[in-house]
Amino acid sequence: MIFGLAYISQAVDHFDEDALLELAEVAATKNEQLGITGYLYYRDKLFLQYLEGEQCAVEKLMAKITDDPRHQILTSIPVQTESKRIFPRWYMRFLGSNPPINRIPSLEDEFQFILDTTASEQYESKEVADAILYVTQRIAALDW
Repeated sequence: MIFGLAYISQAVDHFDEDALLELAEVAATKNEQLGITGYLYYRDKLFLQYLEGEQCAVEKLMAKITDDPRHQILTSIPVQTESKRIFPRWYMRFLGSNPPINRIPSLEDEFQFILDTTASEQYESKEVADAILYVTQRIAALDW
């Protein structure tokens, strides 16, 4: 079984595009060794990252991510256990702030909904988990 986990965190300092690309490249190398795939989205000092792999490996990586002083975890959400990976070749894809899609609602709108909902004091993790799964499946369907 493949385990999916998403988290949202706030950066201590602003990350520019070069720093984000380097972060994703280093993460991709490590994730390949761990058998973990996923994506990273960043906007306005907020990260949204989706990880998938064996549950033990994902949880160990999440513990290391939590200890990273460059950001503070706001929430982590188990998304859904899948029988196969959504991103079999994306060890860590950085999406940037403009994912390539022009559908309505845009992925940008979907990401903003997730960040806004999670930032509220009364969010429901099931609603956010469903939104993350929906966005994740849309991203996977892109011819990128």
